[in-house]
Amino acid sequence: MQDIEVRLPDRRLWGQWVGPASVVPVDDWAPTLVFLHEGLGSVELWRDFPRALCARTGLRGFAYDRTGYGRSGHWPSPPGERYMAIEADEVLPQVLDAVGIGVCVLIGHSDGGTIALNYAALQPPMLRGVVTLGAHAINEHRAVASIRQAREAYVDGSLRGRLHKYHGDNVDAAFWLWNDAWLAPGFQPMDTARLPRVRVPVLALQGEHDEYGSVAQLTAIARGVSGRCDTRILTGCGHGPHLQDEATTVEVIARFIATLWRGPTDEARRIAGLLVLSLALWGAPVVAAASQTCDAAAERSALATARARLGLMEEAGPELTAAVASQPGCVDLAVAAFAVSGWEEGRRLTRVAGAPDALGPVNAVLRRLDGLRAAVPPLSLPAQRASYAEALVRAAIAASQDEREEMQVYLAYATDLAAALAPAGADQLWPLTPDQAAGELWLEVDRFADAKTALDRVVAGPAPARTWWALGRVRERLGDAAGACVAYFQAESGGLAGARLTPVTEARRRLRCGAR
Repeated sequence: MQDIEVRLPDRRLWGQWVGPASVVPVDDWAPTLVFLHEGLGSVELWRDFPRALCARTGLRGFAYDRTGYGRSGHWPSPPGERYMAIEADEVLPQVLDAVGIGVCVLIGHSDGGTIALNYAALQPPMLRGVVTLGAHAINEHRAVASIRQAREAYVDGSLRGRLHKYHGDNVDAAFWLWNDAWLAPGFQPMDTARLPRVRVPVLALQGEHDEYGSVAQLTAIARGVSGRCDTRILTGCGHGPHLQDEATTVEVIARFIATLWRGPTDEARRIAGLLVLSLALWGAPVVAAASQTCDAAAERSALATARARLGLMEEAGPELTAAVASQPGCVDLAVAAFAVSGWEEGRRLTRVAGAPDALGPVNAVLRRLDGLRAAVPPLSLPAQRASYAEALVRAAIAASQDEREEMQVYLAYATDLAAALAPAGADQLWPLTPDQAAGELWLEVDRFADAKTALDRVVAGPAPARTWWALGRVRERLGDAAGACVAYFQAESGGLAGARLTPVTEARRRLRCGAR
């Protein structure tokens, strides 16, 4: 652990590096875990949690006393009830810049979680994800009641004495800023209209017996944000689950972080040596790649062939992989190859019900996607397309194991990514569009109505034979023989041949579809 003084133009803050001895990560794209403490917290009040989480993830961390807390300096002027928004919009960006933190994941407890969500709403390009512990999206009666009790304990001196140990001369200003704001009539901890602008993955945790908030907080966050949001109630815990059950909290967060970054690999280093990319438009939600080494004509040909083969339910992964070998610096081609290969391997798992000992091939493809994403700027188009592909591959794995809720989470995340990428060329997403993938996977897990809804959206426009084939199967299972016949006719006329045509022909005969 290494102490650091953070000097900003109008204030002085105190912070601490946690984790590896060097403050420079081995991997330039390894995120730093940034810890944002609670309303009356400080670096010291995190206890051993930051060190335990950094040890578990292998990542470095940075914690600091926010303005007016712990060893940090005072506010230049009173921030009032908007103190959390000001911390997120004005102070935190300066802190990250001052200490040289680029790619990061925010870990926020209570007020710190609210600040993290506010910051994520700014869509900073280097933010990879947010973890909240007992964050406040809305004000609840139980929070007000608990804060009134804290006021009484502070006035009688018992709470002030305990807090003075950590905040020193800051103690009175820190307490009354927090307490007066929360007890002000009509106070809300954040403007929930900002939540839809949160697109990075979020893990929202809350103690089962949290005295400052109920499950309504998790509901508000999960319904509000636009990206993936995982929620979990930690049993037997109150407002500080990271202190009351550190082991479980560390493990849950570490597994979430593992979905954002899995560490440098040989594959990442190999791809990094091949790709030549730069980051443009830093302030945009989705950043375009500036350049890549491609034979444009050969790339277009390979991608067009792959798209046609996919539409006819034929395997396209091997050919795309071969094309990548001939153009190792062509990023879009690499994303397509890994995406299609991963999807095909994931779909093959249905034959063995997603048996763990059969996951080797699909996991190998996921490592390649990780390697590609680690080798490019995190907000570049290739990185975002790789994240989209990974979401669909993991959805396919979940479907093979009949893990419907997990599958739905990944499908929702892929859909959100596709919407965010639409202005930058959503037609280049691989392996399939969100509705095509959702339709096929809902069919796989026997949710036929959901499958039909997704596939109907696809066939509202030009649709490949594979979509009509899937829609025919869905309509047949829903008892719509006439509709199934129409879909099977469309699949047949879409160009299926040989072994791929046989199931369609058999289905038509079974339903006695007759002539078209």
